Amino acid sequence: MSSPSAPLSPKSPKAPRERPLRSGYVASLVCAAVTLVVFGILLVLGPWVRHPTPDFISEVGRNLEVRLDVEEEDIGELGVYGLTFEGFCTVTTPSGARGESHRQGTSGYDFGAEEWDLVQTLEITETGTHDIVCENPDTEFGIASKDVVENAGMRQGLWTLTRIGLPILGLFATVTIAMVTRMRDRQEKAAMPQSH
Repeated sequence: MSSPSAPLSPKSPKAPRERPLRSGYVASLVCAAVTLVVFGILLVLGPWVRHPTPDFISEVGRNLEVRLDVEEEDIGELGVYGLTFEGFCTVTTPSGARGESHRQGTSGYDFGAEEWDLVQTLEITETGTHDIVCENPDTEFGIASKDVVENAGMRQGLWTLTRIGLPILGLFATVTIAMVTRMRDRQEKAAMPQSH
């Protein structure tokens, strides 16, 4: 007589295997983290770009006196930069006449680590030796071309675009990578055979 055999238990369904996190999701998380770090750095740096120091044509100083030989190609405007807006400079032309100068208002831009301001523009209209005298015992002056001033607006605009554009680009890349990965995930799940 044969012994009764143990009842056969139905096979228990295997638990679905968990798939590892797709590399696209990892890339999206890394992109989000990098975007947050860049955004934080841009916030710390602030909205204003640091402009370069003017290329002074003489030593800077208080009660500045500069004798300047002007060639034909140097005719134009010179900038008087100061650490404050106090004081005034005069220019004497080679003919002995007083040269034209224009007081500058606050431009919103500082130049160099010392934060020089353009305080006055001197009109240089003839060749020869010009004498420039700046008087104020409380502040330093320097004479330089106005190149840094003329390019300040463009530099500030590029900085603003960078400050706004980089985080937006990072956010766009993060969302795009996540969406593409999710679409691939769904396509693969739809293509898998359904087991009952």
